[in-house]
This record gives sequence, structure tokens and C-alpha cells, in this order.
Amino acid sequence: MSFFFGRRHSLAGASPESDGVPRDPNLRLRRRASVPNVPTQSRNVHDRRMLQDLFRRHRDSSETEASTERGHDVSHANSPNASTEKATKDQTGPRSSTQAHEPRGKENDHEGRPHVTPSSNYLLSKEDLEALFSGAPFFLLERGNYDHHYPQVIFPFDDHDPTIQNMWDRKPLSHPSFIVCTLHAHLPIPDRWVSTKESPIHLNSWRRAGGSKRATFDIGIFEVPNMLSMNGRDPGAIGFRHFVELPVADAVRYPERPKSNLDYLQLSSMPASQVYELMEHYHDIYTMSGGAGYDRKRLLCEGPSAWKKIGVRDINLQSLVERLRTLTDLRREMLHGKREATILDTESEQDLYSDLFTKFLYPPPKPLLADAVMSHSLKAQIKALTVTLATRGAWVDFSLPEWRLYAGQLLWEAGPHADGDLLDPTTCSKPWMHPTIERRWLLVQMLLAAELLLRLDATVRVGILDNSKALHITAKDVDDFEHIRDGKVDWDLVAVRRFMDTFDISYKADEPDQLDFDPMIPTNHPWGEKNHEKNHHSFFENLLHRSLSGSPTESIESAWRCSLVPTFLDQQLQGLFAFAEEIDWPGLDALKTRLHFEIGGGQMGAAIADAFNKPVRNTLPAKAGGPLNKEEMHTRSLSRRRIALHCSKYQADSVQLGGWITRSWLSGFVFPGEQISHLLMATVLENDSDAMAKLGPIANLYGGFAYKGKTWWSKECIVGRVLASVEDTKECLGWLRSPVVPKDAWTIQSLDDTWFEVPVQPALVLSGKPRIQQGKKMAMESTPLGRGDRSSGAFSLPLDAPPEKYPKTKVSFEALTFSGKGGQALKGTPHLMADRVFMTFSVTSDTMDLPRKVSFQLRYNVRFITSHECRPPGNFTSYHSACPAGSGTSSPSSSSSGARHHRLPGHPLLSAYLYKHITLESLPNCHTPDETFLEGDHYKKHEVLIVDARGGHERETFARAWCASIGYNAIIGRVGRTCLACCIREARAISVKVVLRVDACVSRSLSPPTLPGLKEI
Repeated sequence: MSFFFGRRHSLAGASPESDGVPRDPNLRLRRRASVPNVPTQSRNVHDRRMLQDLFRRHRDSSETEASTERGHDVSHANSPNASTEKATKDQTGPRSSTQAHEPRGKENDHEGRPHVTPSSNYLLSKEDLEALFSGAPFFLLERGNYDHHYPQVIFPFDDHDPTIQNMWDRKPLSHPSFIVCTLHAHLPIPDRWVSTKESPIHLNSWRRAGGSKRATFDIGIFEVPNMLSMNGRDPGAIGFRHFVELPVADAVRYPERPKSNLDYLQLSSMPASQVYELMEHYHDIYTMSGGAGYDRKRLLCEGPSAWKKIGVRDINLQSLVERLRTLTDLRREMLHGKREATILDTESEQDLYSDLFTKFLYPPPKPLLADAVMSHSLKAQIKALTVTLATRGAWVDFSLPEWRLYAGQLLWEAGPHADGDLLDPTTCSKPWMHPTIERRWLLVQMLLAAELLLRLDATVRVGILDNSKALHITAKDVDDFEHIRDGKVDWDLVAVRRFMDTFDISYKADEPDQLDFDPMIPTNHPWGEKNHEKNHHSFFENLLHRSLSGSPTESIESAWRCSLVPTFLDQQLQGLFAFAEEIDWPGLDALKTRLHFEIGGGQMGAAIADAFNKPVRNTLPAKAGGPLNKEEMHTRSLSRRRIALHCSKYQADSVQLGGWITRSWLSGFVFPGEQISHLLMATVLENDSDAMAKLGPIANLYGGFAYKGKTWWSKECIVGRVLASVEDTKECLGWLRSPVVPKDAWTIQSLDDTWFEVPVQPALVLSGKPRIQQGKKMAMESTPLGRGDRSSGAFSLPLDAPPEKYPKTKVSFEALTFSGKGGQALKGTPHLMADRVFMTFSVTSDTMDLPRKVSFQLRYNVRFITSHECRPPGNFTSYHSACPAGSGTSSPSSSSSGARHHRLPGHPLLSAYLYKHITLESLPNCHTPDETFLEGDHYKKHEVLIVDARGGHERETFARAWCASIGYNAIIGRVGRTCLACCIREARAISVKVVLRVDACVSRSLSPPTLPGLKEI
């Protein structure tokens, strides 16, 4: 019965302190290995011998490396014998690479295991392993519902250390309004987090918040990819969980399915008897439920007779709204009240059945409820509601990410629409057609989903938790529900929860119709009455689509009589300002002034409530090119997602509050997923008149734009991800502000006040299934402990190479250039589509007489993944041997100089995990992908490329541009956050070829953590 409760929520911990240790000196922590207690004398001798052996091996390794020549192209040895032979050969001179497809260039001869055979080789005990791998993350997949796997990071040797949970690879959400982006469990946003940015806060900054209780029924689904992991700790990067889930994202998992309506060509070829039998039952109740797909817009045009076929009545609007309000109030009592409550506390099963099937649905036929013991039981009602909502194509499908973005358009925009995939009421002259029919149909969908949600909650609490004899739930009941539910129904439940949490709902009986509408406007739409008569299949259509007779239906009442007043207006408004401030929006002051004037500081006045209950119209100017077609809404393009911003001036109201996009954000009716980024930026733009005048009303939310001498880029655009590492870049929730303005490659003129679209190819990935669908393979190919060998000789301690080993190379960013087809000038202002994008650098070094110009074409849609934080082993040693000077592993808990080592400079690495160092200046010559990697022979042959990009922002940008040109995703392994060994293991875990080693974050404290009373040995 796990579907009732869902999987265990992933929990985002609190922000780490500067040293990861609570400030309360009286707090005693049960620590296991990361900061161990003072060891016994015998244990201390053993640990010291083991650690001394590792230091000795790497002292010898560094001494051997010091005598080798630079520029060796060497792959890492795999066996103890090879390491010794390799060290001897390297001292005699360079040798050729054994990898035919590896990039050729200057590479540091820093081996994956030591050059010198260790003096002792003994079997490591359990205590040894705990000491060596304390603080090392393990990467694995947890299997959840519907054969979906959830990426997890655990620290199995630190299970008694609460501070280990503060080790993240992502930035926390920076404002309470941003939590609408996720369904994953998370801690509340601490006070004044926005003002403190990423500076450390102490544990005493947290306080108990007045949050709601969790409902008993857990839907058990989450947005994919994980939005908590969208904001990696490095600019333009994402977290481990987000990256691993990309191949199974909702946009992939729930593709737009073709409408499979009744085929009249097929019908005309059927025998006459079969045609008449089909015609006889065509108008029966529930004939379309669970069968062939339907088309929502055609269904609305056909009216109540078609609605009956999916079991839905022509519902009275007042009854609909009042029932929605009742259910909303009941749900709020369940979540915020002092006692546990369900819908059965206020209504009996018989009453629920009577109201549902006399006001909203038709009673289901007996075949539909053949498995139900009693036709009026709660289980029978749940099945009927689920079957109705699962009718393909009849409803708005919120499992599709595009509908999660455009949901607000259904609530607030009147037709004709400038974009989207909504019905134009003027295309149908039926008597029940009304301009607000789609708003009404969405309200019906929310009502049925609310009825289902509260019944499921009552079933779990009463039938399972309370084990009631009156409501007995069996394993077969669970299986039956699992069989008829689908992703669309699950997301209906998500949508209605968000709907009821967001709005205060009421019925306004005296509200006049907001729009004048003439149903007799002629139309050329294929569903129009005139076209219908001319269709050459009209004989069969006339048989199937019988006209209605009788009085006007309930559906002609204006749906604007349903009042929706947002409940979190002030919080959403402050979140918008926080976003605009984080991306350094130039019109922030004017934006604040305007919205404060219109809204009044977030206070819900009569004028504001009225603004949310009147339709808005949006007519694009002629120069914008006319309305966008529906393909723009349903596109799966990697570089293009266009949306029409509100630019009309039809409203004569006292409040000018943008269009449906602005209302979606300010109301909080925002769905989990990437839609939050789109809505935030679009809201900023359509409420800035100067930006709208210069950039136009069509926005590309997967691209970028130049405005007032700076550029803003979606994180979905490869240009933004590469430019993110440039100094003075700002970032917030999927958008980046950069000081770099691109130039036209033909005219060498800066491109300002225009939108950009950058076509890209998918990044190079392994053949076969994505990593998230390979079960245990992730853990097996990245485990620190290997597959059996536990001897000390099976491990090495990889370190970053000293910078002085390389030539003094300086990299300077020169330009970002866009070119049209054939190298011609760009066309299409204010929407420029670049055929090719180049990033140019100037490279100088001691070995060059003149600076070298290097250009990389950004052609692949690669991702940059923040390395997960680790904590070097917390053992103490007094072995007097200096580590290689300037090794670069200046982690918060390690020191690379001096004779006393509070921690190892990193974790050990299995010698079987191959890797290779590549210098930055060799990257221009590395342009051939590794075919061994692409063939997927990951465990035995794949080598991780370690690119040393330390030394400044421009060196990191150079390395990122190279990745985008060759097609490799890359892990950003920041020195001081993640040791080299853990970066290599994570690369293997997620099938990434490249690790970029970049400078330590200067804002973090580098002092080693200590505990009161803990003495050094």
C-alpha cells in the first residue's frame, strides 16, 4: 500500500556553518569518524602507521614526478607492478599514449596510483575503512514508485554525525516564495536569508515555523528533475540529483500524445451493422472514459451531450463554486486544525455518493463498478472519479510541463489569445458556447480532483491507519487504483492542492458577464458549424453528432462569477523583488515603485481583488508578427520556448497589473518545475515598460537578451552556462546576468536591445540506457571500497598537481560573437537566431612569443554539475613530511604545508578508477571525443579527464567553453569543497567524462574545524 503514502521524501538540510560544527559548546555530538574522539594508544599507533604509509607513498610519488619531463602523454597505471615500471620509464623520457582516441596535448604525469611500490601492503580492517572514508559521499539510486529511481547521496561512515547533513552540492532556496518550485520536502527558509546571501548562519538562527500538517494521503510523485537541486553551488551549474534525472524529466516521461479521436475514414469502411451498433451507444454515459482519446476543444464545442459520454453533467456554476469552497475549507481544517479530520467527519458515504452523482457526475454503469461491493461505497466513488479524470484528452493535462506554465492563461486571459493552445469561442456557434467556457471547464476539473483527493485521504486515515471495519481496504483495492491512475490524474491532485492552497474561493451572484460575445460570428474554423456541414464525411458525422433540443443549458453562465482571491500576495511580491535584485535588474527601483503603487505593499484591497477577477486581453502589435501558433507552446526544442508577454492597454481599471503571467506569479498559482523561472523573468519584463518597448512582447525563455549594455541568459541556454563563471555574474533561480554583450561576427558591432536564440546539439552521452535506469550500476562503478580488494596497495591518494609544474599560462577573455548562416550578418531584430556562436580567448605563456587567439564554438548543450561536498578523513597524525607544496587541496579541514596534519588532504581512490590530468593550454588541441567512453565500456576502460582550470575566472570560462565545443558534460570540482578522489568517483557515478578543478571559494573559512576539549595528537 505504498502508493497511499508515497516514497520517503528527500530532505534538504540546513545551510552549513563556516566550519560545519554547531556553536553551542555544551552540545555533545556522537561522532563516529569525521571528527573522532581521542583514540586509544593501540588504535592510534595503527592509524598513524596507515596514514604515514599514504603520506610516504605520495611523498615518493611527488619526488618521482619532480624528476620527470613536462608534457608527457601518460595514462594511469592499473597494477602495482605497472606503477613501478612506469616510474622507471618516465625518468628516461616521454612515451606515446596508449589511448588512440584520447586528446593529445600537454598532460601532467600525475598517476592514479603511486609510482613507488608501498613499503607495506596489508589488509584494511573495518576500522581502517571507516577512518579512511569518513566524510566521503556514496552515490546510489533509491527505487521508488512506478519503477522510478531517485538519486541519493549518503555518508555511511558518518551516520551519527548530524553536521554531515549540511554538506550539499546546491544552494538553498533564497526566498519563501520560491518553494512553490518543488514537491520535495525541505526545511523552511531561515529569516533574513536573502540579505545574508551565502554567508554562513548558525544553527541557532533556525526557529520553529507555523507550518501545516501533512495530509494523510501522499500522492507519491515529484517534479522531475528535482528542482531543489537546480541551483548548484557553482554559477551556472546544477546539482547531482538534477543532472541524473534529466534523461527521465517530465518533458520526456509525459510527451504530448497525438489525439486519437474516432476516425471517420475508418468508420466508413466498417460493415453497416457495426456502424449502427457504434452509433447506438455513442451517447451512452462513460462511453469515452478509459477508451480512445478525445480532444478537449472539440469536446467543449459539442456541449453537454459529449460531456455526458465521459460522465460529467452540465453543472450549475453556483453549486460548483460553493462545493469547491466547502472542500477547500475542509482541507485547510485538516492541515491547520487542532484535530485530525476527514471528509467522513462531516458527510457520510451515502451523502457523498448522493451529492456527487446528482450534481456533478452521472451515476456510473454497473460494468464500471463490477468490482465494488456496494455501488455507493467510497471505493466506488474513487473509481468513478479516477476513470473520469483519466479520460485522455478531455481535460487539461498538467503532467505536461507546458500546461503547468500556461495554467494561469486559462484563469485570467480572454480570447482571442496571442499564444497557447486554447479554444477561440468565436469558432463555435452552439447555444452553450460562452467566452469563459474553458475557465469553467478547468473549475470542473479542479472540483472533481478535489473530491477525489479528500476521498483518498479519508480512505487512508480511516480504512488503513484506523483499520476501520466499515471501510476495509485490501491489497486488491490498492492494485485496482494503481491500474486506473496515471500521471495525468496524479498531476490533477498536485494541481488542486496548489489551487486550494492559493485561492479564497467564492461565488459572486451579482457579477455581470465580463465580455460581450456574439455567438453568430462567422468562422472558418474546421469545427465551426458552416465547415461542419461542408465536410465530405458529414453523413457519418451527422449520425454521430445529434443536435440538442430544449432550454438553454447551465453552461452559458459566466465563469467570472467564481471569485479567486490570492492568499499569499505579499510573499509573492517580495519574492519577485528578491529575484529582480539577485539578477541585478536595472529597472528594479521603478518596478518596486510601480507595483507598490498598484498593489499597495501587498495588502489585499478591493481594487486588487477585483483585478484578479476580471479577464485580461492581449493583442500583439503588428510588428510583433502576429499570434504564436500552438506548436510554440508544445515545442521540445532545446533552444526555443517563446511566450507572448502582456502588452495590451484594454483594461480601463484602476489597477494595471500586467497579464495572466503576472497574475500567476503574484497569486502563487505556480506549478512545481522549471516554470517558476519562466514566470519570474516574464513578470519582471511585462511590468517594465521600457524593457517591453525595446525588447518587444515575444520572449524566448530558453534563450537570452541584451538590454542596457548587459545580458540576461536562461540557464537552459549554453551561452549562459559558460558565461556564468565570468567575474561579476549574478544568478538566481534559472537566470543569469552577465557583463558580456555579444557582437555580430560580420559587423563587429555589439548586439543590444534584442533577444537571442542559440541552436545546440545534445551533449555526448553513453549509448544505451541513461544512468538513472541502470539500478545498482551507479553504486557499483563509484563505490570507494571497490569490488573486493581491501589491501592498502589497492588505493592511492590523488592530489592536485602543484601549479608551478606548468608553464605560466594566462588566459584572457576576448569576445562572444554570433554569426548568421554562411557567416553573414544576423537578421531578425529583436529576435536574433545565431547559426554559430564563438567564444574567443587570448592565451599567453612563457613558451609563446606572441599571444595566441583561441576560439571555441558553443555547439553542444552540455551541463556543468557541482561536485558534492566531502570532508577529508578526520584522523590525526604527527608524521613529519611535507606534502607537495601548493597542491591545491586547501580544504577547510586540511593543510598542505607544515609537519602536522589534522586531516588527510583527501580521500583514497581505488587504482582501478582511471583518470588523466590535462593542462589548460592543451585543450585547443583536444577536439576528438573518446570513442571508448561513448561506447559505454565505462568501468574497465573509461578514464576521467582532470582539467586544471585553477588560476582565475577566465581560465574556468575557457575550460567550460571547451566542454561546450567538444560535447562533454563536466563536474565543477572546486578545491576546498571536494577532494580529487570524490570528484573522480562522482564522474564515474553519473557517466561524466570531465572534471574541471577550479579555485577554492574565497568566501569560505579555511580554518580546520575543532570541538571544545578536543586535543591534537
